[in-house]
Amino acid sequence: MRAKGARIDELPALWDGFARLVRPGLGLSAFGANVMNLPPDYATKSHDESESGQEELYVRLAGSGAVVLDEDGTELPLDSDCLAAVGPGVGRTLRSGPDGLRVLIIGAAPGKAYQAPEWSSTGE
Repeated sequence: MRAKGARIDELPALWDGFARLVRPGLGLSAFGANVMNLPPDYATKSHDESESGQEELYVRLAGSGAVVLDEDGTELPLDSDCLAAVGPGVGRTLRSGPDGLRVLIIGAAPGKAYQAPEWSSTGE
């Protein structure tokens, strides 16, 4: 890949536009990347990345919210001054604030070549 740009809303979509697939949309292969569009006052299902071994970086693009850690309820804020990183074995939930949350999520497993999960390779 040399260079490519795209509007977020034109990237391949999943789940009725709830997620936008950055990696296939831009032709990336070294790491996974998705944009999630959470409605106001919403919480995702909890998940961890134990199976994939991925670390994940969360960067707020619009709105506000937090990454909530399952273990003790710690909230890692996502706003104009804060981003968050979570290791593979840590359960987490994304929670949006009153204006919703658009968040860029970047993931890769340390020391391993990136292997994209099947669900992240195409859109709806």
